[in-house]
Amino acid sequence: MRKSLIGVTLLVLLCTLSGCQVFSTSEVGDYILQKEEDRILVAENISREDADQPFGDLREKKVNLIHYIVEDSELLEQLEVGDKVKITPKVNEEGFYHVRQSDPPQIIAGRIEIEE
Repeated sequence: MRKSLIGVTLLVLLCTLSGCQVFSTSEVGDYILQKEEDRILVAENISREDADQPFGDLREKKVNLIHYIVEDSELLEQLEVGDKVKITPKVNEEGFYHVRQSDPPQIIAGRIEIEE
């Protein structure tokens, strides 16, 4: 009786832990944290839950933060804080993009896709 209770408990614990891990990894991505004038602040490779944390907490965790300058004003209006996005920087003729050395760095966004 005791062995079966321990076995069931371990099985439930294993299922719970693996279920939580699958959920959080499926939600990992790049999230918009702030939106202002012509740019958005994006945190890279974080979970949906982490996207709700204060800016200072993310900096302490060394999360990669980037300001993307959005040249398309119509697209900027569609973007919302909390959106999961995939952003491709705008490149020049040589295929390179410019990073403005600020904190967080600034990059001109080329293509922005809102992910589900």
